[in-house]
Amino acid sequence: MGMDVYGKSPRTKEGEYFRSSVWSWRPLAIYVCNVAPDVTAKCEHWHSNDGDGLNAADSIKLANVLQTEIDTGRTKHYEQIRKSILEQMPNEDCELCEGTGTRKAIPERGAGDPKNGGIPCNGCNSTGHRRPYETMYPFETEHVQEFVRFLNGCGGFEIQ
Repeated sequence: MGMDVYGKSPRTKEGEYFRSSVWSWRPLAIYVCNVAPDVTAKCEHWHSNDGDGLNAADSIKLANVLQTEIDTGRTKHYEQIRKSILEQMPNEDCELCEGTGTRKAIPERGAGDPKNGGIPCNGCNSTGHRRPYETMYPFETEHVQEFVRFLNGCGGFEIQ
């Protein structure tokens, strides 16, 4: 599943369509809303695909803000800090097996008893622990740059 972002009046090939997985869209949307709140506030639903978006002028404004962030190195710095924070997050107990490494037979959830039909947990590879969900949402400066190229040529956009 992903977020499909379509240009309203594309002026370039790059402005026709921008696709992002739901995993990479979330941190991108959070980032753009943090660095350009005055512009991004005009789009209420960054985290849904209900057709919200920005007009052509605001798309260019957003592209300019983001390009400045990239050019000054602040985007890369944000990426590095975010990566460091995520790397330092401790593992969490697996929700499928409740941290035991053995779960009830599928489709049930919870700790299983290996002597009574419990099975090795496929959610954590039987370790009982897994990385926090937040660590599964990547953020990369190049993804922001791709969005800037889209914004510069889209003539406004809709998130679908």
